[in-house]
Amino acid sequence: MMFKTTRGVRTVVLLLGGLLALPGCAFLQGLLGPLPTPNASVTGVRVTDFSLTQLTLVFDTKITNPYTVPLPLVNIDYTLASQGQPFLQGQAPLEGTIPAGESNTVSLPAKVVFLEVLKVLPNVRPGALIPYHGTLGLSVNAPALGTLRLPIEKEGDLPVPAPPNVSVTSVTWQNLSLAGATGLLKMRVANPNTFAFDIAGLDYDIKLGNFDLAKGGLVNAASLAAGAAQEIGINVSVSTARAGLAILQMVQGQSSAYSLGGAIAIGTPFGPLRIPLAHTGQVPFMR
Repeated sequence: MMFKTTRGVRTVVLLLGGLLALPGCAFLQGLLGPLPTPNASVTGVRVTDFSLTQLTLVFDTKITNPYTVPLPLVNIDYTLASQGQPFLQGQAPLEGTIPAGESNTVSLPAKVVFLEVLKVLPNVRPGALIPYHGTLGLSVNAPALGTLRLPIEKEGDLPVPAPPNVSVTSVTWQNLSLAGATGLLKMRVANPNTFAFDIAGLDYDIKLGNFDLAKGGLVNAASLAAGAAQEIGINVSVSTARAGLAILQMVQGQSSAYSLGGAIAIGTPFGPLRIPLAHTGQVPFMR
């Protein structure tokens, strides 16, 4: 009997050893059935840090934790491609956890530098909208399963902004006298982008030669469709008491060199931009 008992124990031990030698997931699934897995989906895409040189795409991602313990986040990897050509790849660690049995939205950023994009996509020019296909992988540390990568895909359009073209097109002089002159200056703003924008603010500093002709600001000046242009009128005046007879002789001529400084603030569908102005040229005088 002692021999049979020992042999029985040895049989059970060998059987258990064989089960334990099986892969952990297969063993647990055999005992408990299929294990639940976390789920991730993109609920929205935002643009932040928008400028003429770069932007950040933020993928707001909802993550669902089906477990009774918190789900630690590990990292994120991403690839952005346009017409099958990858132009951005990256990976970044993530911190935090998703509480047990809950869903949370996590913001996953991808920084895009326009100069690097234009190197990879030579047919793209500033002012364009680039259609992109994003492939993301969100890695989590799942219980029993270990590190698990959750694949996510998203499509959208990526702006590569171009600054508006701003110039002084004409000055129409009125009420010319020895005391000076008043007139209407016209400034042209053109939108070279394939998306519309609003001129939210325009700070201008305009000189004729070395003379300060006009300095001020406008708000909500105009709305420009893609590829459109518009002229903005600004009242100006010159005083011979302040600038001398030389300015009177200038405005009685046909034209003058001018310089334009200041800044223009535009509102786009992707966020606001503020762009310095620095333009010189020759402006014709009208009567």
